Amino acid sequence: SRLNTRNAIVDVIAKIARLTVPLGQWKELLEFMGQCASSPEPAHRELAFGMFASLTETIVGALSHHFGALGQLFAQGLVDESTNVRMRALKAVGALVSNSTGEPEQVAIMKSLVPHIIEAAKTALQAGDEDGAGIVFEVLDELTESQTSALSGHVPAVVSFCIEVAVAEQLSTLARRRALDVVAFMARHKPKALTKSKLIEPLLVALCPLCGEPKEEELAGEDDVDADEEEELQVQTVASQLIDVLALKVPAKHILPTVISFASTNLNSSSERLRHAAVAVLGVVTEGCCEGVRAHAAQIIPNVVPRLADEHAAVRGAAAFTLGQFAEHLNLTIDAGCRDLHKQVLPALFFTLPNERVKSVQERMMYAMDAWLEDLQGEVEEYVKPLLDIVFLAIDSDAKPHVREMLLSALASATASCGRKVHEFFRDLLPRLTKCFNLTSDAELSVRARALEVLGMLISSDREHTFIDAQTNDFAVRVALSGFELDFAELREYAHGLFGEVSEAMGEGFEQYLDVCVGKAIESIELDDGIMFDSEDEADRDELDSDDDYDGDGGQRTSGYSIRSGVMDEKASACKALNCYASHCPRAFAKYIPKVSKLLVSMSDYMHEMVRVQAHLALGQTAIAALMIDPASSQSLAHESLSATIRCVLDDDDKEAVSASIESAALVLKVMKDHPTIDVNQHIVDLTAASLEILEGRAVCQMEDDYDSEAGDDDDDDDEEDPEAGLSVIEAIADLLPALASYMGASFAQHFTPHFNALMRRTSENRTETERLLCYATLVEVVRAVGPPAAMCAPVALPGCLRDLTSGDVGLRRNCAYCAGVLVSVGGEHAAQFHSVVAQALVPMLSAENEPDGGVRDNAVGALARLLQVVGIHGEGAALLDVVLRALPLRNDLEEGPDVYHWRA
Repeated sequence: SRLNTRNAIVDVIAKIARLTVPLGQWKELLEFMGQCASSPEPAHRELAFGMFASLTETIVGALSHHFGALGQLFAQGLVDESTNVRMRALKAVGALVSNSTGEPEQVAIMKSLVPHIIEAAKTALQAGDEDGAGIVFEVLDELTESQTSALSGHVPAVVSFCIEVAVAEQLSTLARRRALDVVAFMARHKPKALTKSKLIEPLLVALCPLCGEPKEEELAGEDDVDADEEEELQVQTVASQLIDVLALKVPAKHILPTVISFASTNLNSSSERLRHAAVAVLGVVTEGCCEGVRAHAAQIIPNVVPRLADEHAAVRGAAAFTLGQFAEHLNLTIDAGCRDLHKQVLPALFFTLPNERVKSVQERMMYAMDAWLEDLQGEVEEYVKPLLDIVFLAIDSDAKPHVREMLLSALASATASCGRKVHEFFRDLLPRLTKCFNLTSDAELSVRARALEVLGMLISSDREHTFIDAQTNDFAVRVALSGFELDFAELREYAHGLFGEVSEAMGEGFEQYLDVCVGKAIESIELDDGIMFDSEDEADRDELDSDDDYDGDGGQRTSGYSIRSGVMDEKASACKALNCYASHCPRAFAKYIPKVSKLLVSMSDYMHEMVRVQAHLALGQTAIAALMIDPASSQSLAHESLSATIRCVLDDDDKEAVSASIESAALVLKVMKDHPTIDVNQHIVDLTAASLEILEGRAVCQMEDDYDSEAGDDDDDDDEEDPEAGLSVIEAIADLLPALASYMGASFAQHFTPHFNALMRRTSENRTETERLLCYATLVEVVRAVGPPAAMCAPVALPGCLRDLTSGDVGLRRNCAYCAGVLVSVGGEHAAQFHSVVAQALVPMLSAENEPDGGVRDNAVGALARLLQVVGIHGEGAALLDVVLRALPLRNDLEEGPDVYHWRA
């Protein structure tokens, strides 16, 4: 009764204070609250901090000069002997933090409170008071999100405490998850602070085992846990998500040693949890540490494959997920040592899938199969028949919709890689696809959509029109159009995809369908958006809460300005279809360009990056179509397309959208070269500046969160740039810079110096091999386009180029061999000092004993041929000529032929 009375009095005081304190009245209130806070009576102290919690907003706003006094009082309250007082003081501190203006004096006071906050949390947990600890996590959340500077110097203590809570299995799942959430925010927005404090290794040591921790449903029995609540309380999921963020944000050298050590130790552990965690964590880090994982793939994959047959479903599912991640992110086909790994993976998947009874494991196995079939390209032939056997069985037996859907997705990937082989079974496949096209129940419409994807791939891959005739094309278009009547977004999405594939196959012959197909694309683009979430934070929370999207073994992420709508995929697919029409039937498409181009310009600023990506690409292709048909009237559209790229580079924070816009601009510039009467000089200036901004890492999409560079954080290790992140924009620049050089010719040399310097910085040894090979590829194409005025690049670039000829990465060796030849050819007297060392480095690479990759050997032959063109065939050149002649003929990279054989003739 007394407590209720005191709480009622606090409410009354708070209401009065909100009216009087801002007007300078009731000056005695603060003194009274201070007296209560210092009272020997716990009830009075509790009352005081209750009032502070209610009135902090009013007091701080009107009496900011009392912030210091409040801080001192709150510090006393956090170490009070009374539990109730400490909890009230924690709530008051939370109010203080949330109402701070961030002025340096206030930050210093909040900073001094952090040790007391952590100590109060430990005391609460020791007493079994998880509600009290929950208040602490609320305060820490507020500090990490809004008052980051207050954590300066305390990051190790905060992280250590949170990890201590996260690994304590006796605590509730909610408390452990709240602790991980605090660290997750730091990992997202302050990775350098974690790295500089040397917290990455201890974090991973604690987190890796959590990736195999049983879920609530496994501990309590599936019927005993509310499904929605269970989704929100997964330590396994949050730990996996946190490792994923660390892998994406922190250089791989800080991640991989600990992860690989943990995995190698526990892949064959007798503990189901540890086997699960060991397999899962390898997949979780794959995207963020792709180069490092690829380097170990030949050793890792043979140890992961047996886990597909593990006695525990969680381990089998984790193994399938990890193998799928390997195929999706590692690009294993470029490495000679990894090209045959599919011979271990796919037979194991085909063997285990038919007998798998756990739905989630089935889905992961089909995902892995899909990813590996898509990555194989021409080598997929041997797997087509066993895949079709499973697909036919699933369709004929009316297997569960999700099984049919995922198998058809895998078949679509196989068809995209090797349609010719699938065509051999077209007569048996088409009736099964037709059966899918007759599905009308909501639960099965996704199956119907995937069947459209398969048919579209079959049509576009029959380039000789051997199996697919006009009647089949007509059937495909009509069956896709019939799906629009069912009001199912995914069906419309895949219908647009099929229309694009048919247009590729028919070319200008697609004109008979263009009116209705363009109309459907416009309808989809103009659909009203049903917003699913509207902020990055809410999206991130949705990721962590959604076991369907992440499930502890991997996930999808959003970044930057990323508002997802209910028809986002459909809009992206419609934009992609318009791209296809502009590309494959431009003359028939011409009359739609005015309306379509306006829509695409608006979609280039759409709220989700997936749509922006497709809109930029389609807008560029539409401009190209217009330039091809009627250059005179296409100037404004060319300006619109290039302006959209520049606007994107300056404002968009999504790397994929920026990359797509740059790719679009590069394609437009290549066509613009043939139309010199169209003035795009200002765009050239802007694109040149934008390219430099990206190469120097200053574009908006490359910026670290402000949280990672707070004043006073001592976080100044600029060398710790994440080497795996953002390569997509560098890859796009590898297209744009040569396009600019080709457009401007020799005059580009006077603008290229800062770009060249930025490229050279990106070829240093601390950069990834992928980044280096992209930069060498960019350099060589620019040098070729500019010619002799670029000769000064040779003496600066050749030392690094020669160094990387010994790289373990095949792609890097190929690019460096080619680049060395071009540099000595264009460099003239500036490269003369390197002639001997270039020859000495390249000659051993002509031998299969020294260089196993045929493509690298051919590039080395080409480079030596270019060197011979400079030094001649007399003297030392005669011996070099003999070596080159014995290395012929070219067998792999026939593009070297013109330089090699023309010179020889």
